Amino acid sequence: MRFLPLLFCLVITVPLFSREVSSKPLRLSKGGTAEQPFVFDGKGMVIDLGIDITDRAWKKDGDIWTSPGPVTEGELIAEGQHTGLFLDEVPVTLARDPVAERARRAVGKKGYAYHPPSLLKPGQMGCLEDGSLYFRWPASKKPGQASIILPSRKSTSGVTIACSHIIVKNITAMHAGNDGFNIHGSWKGIRLENIRALSNADEGISAHDDVQMQVDGAEIAWNGSSVGGVADVDRSTTLYTNCQVHDNVGAAFKFFGRSHSVTDTLIYNQTTDFTLGKETEFKQDRIERR
Repeated sequence: MRFLPLLFCLVITVPLFSREVSSKPLRLSKGGTAEQPFVFDGKGMVIDLGIDITDRAWKKDGDIWTSPGPVTEGELIAEGQHTGLFLDEVPVTLARDPVAERARRAVGKKGYAYHPPSLLKPGQMGCLEDGSLYFRWPASKKPGQASIILPSRKSTSGVTIACSHIIVKNITAMHAGNDGFNIHGSWKGIRLENIRALSNADEGISAHDDVQMQVDGAEIAWNGSSVGGVADVDRSTTLYTNCQVHDNVGAAFKFFGRSHSVTDTLIYNQTTDFTLGKETEFKQDRIERR
């Protein structure tokens, strides 16, 4: 089985480290050279930007729960955001009401509108004018038997890479308001090894602009973007191998960049495996599905 090296790495290697847990985002801006790339070894570090709001005095009406007033200061939902909560690992998606939003705009009101609690499907949520939120528990979670996690503020990614010639390994990014791993610019020689991007409000991994990146050994799961667990766009060039991609809200991979490939990878619990741009070069080999 070609996937055993990845499974061994995720299950056996990570517990040997100290597993430092950080609630602060990580920005990496020190690179090396093509001959000697800089190595950032997280040694099992977990960057968890989530805010646990389980202990709020929730109003409970069966499987529909409503918060007692605002759950955070400032804007709760960003433009384009598709997921606003996590119940343990599971994303809870926003039930936007486009008809109500058009009616708001017609009378000069800004902001979003959501379907009322009674119309929510399992695993959906909405927000009230005062910043309170409400959600219906997903079928996979028994009400009250999971932590309720609010992702970080809208523009925050777990790990931001802003340099060339760097190896980033043995690190988990979760509950970011934006991406787990975010890379913008013209950086090249980026390599991610044995990383996990779990339960982020947008993509797990996202490369933009002219980024050149390789990912070898990754679990990308339960991310809340409507487009993909991975979304590599613009003129990016990326290669993924030995990955597990599952249970993301959107496709497993969205590739709208210059050139992308995926090999020796396991994909499961995804409605769509790949979405591709018209001009995008794409190769796949030895993809297992279950």
